[in-house]
Amino acid sequence: PEAKTLLDVACGTGRHLEHLAQNSGFDCTGVDLDHEMLAIARERVPAAIFYAGDMCDFALDVEYDVVACLFSSIGYARTVERMNRAVANMASHVLSGGILVVEPWITPESWIVGKIHSSTVETDEFVVTRMMVAEPVERGRVVFEYMIGGSNGISRVSETHEMGWFTHLEYVSAFKKAGLTTEHIQPGLTGRGLYIGRKS
Repeated sequence: PEAKTLLDVACGTGRHLEHLAQNSGFDCTGVDLDHEMLAIARERVPAAIFYAGDMCDFALDVEYDVVACLFSSIGYARTVERMNRAVANMASHVLSGGILVVEPWITPESWIVGKIHSSTVETDEFVVTRMMVAEPVERGRVVFEYMIGGSNGISRVSETHEMGWFTHLEYVSAFKKAGLTTEHIQPGLTGRGLYIGRKS
């Protein structure tokens, strides 16, 4: 209840920061590598402050009540070593008594090769379906195929994302190394759980 400041790491276009700024009263800050996404975020959440930076080494010289890395963005760290660096760096921006919240990417144990994942969003103007076939973990990539339908017809877009798969123990270890007391909450926001680390 006393938390006032929030840093969203890998904030993307600021969609969830917009919700947090409007509905929870946080003073919001966002960090992301992608300058184009940051430009959208700045328009979407003009009250927030945004910085360009890598989750592993951004340095803001500010500490926050809450630091969050949501929607499995931690997977973009790609390797265990970089994930450890990212968690340590994010933890260094947490105030004493504050928390770090990380929503994990899919674990290797729950990744079923060949399984098809899909989701669809429909509005009055368009329909978007995203599909993915799970490839072997060691390839370190996820390919999303999008079918986008609107008044101009149907188009298809493909995106390849380089991701890392980390185990539960690797997440817990990273939080411990960063000096945080950690709790793992299920199901979290999207069924993947949340790691919540408190800084003493």
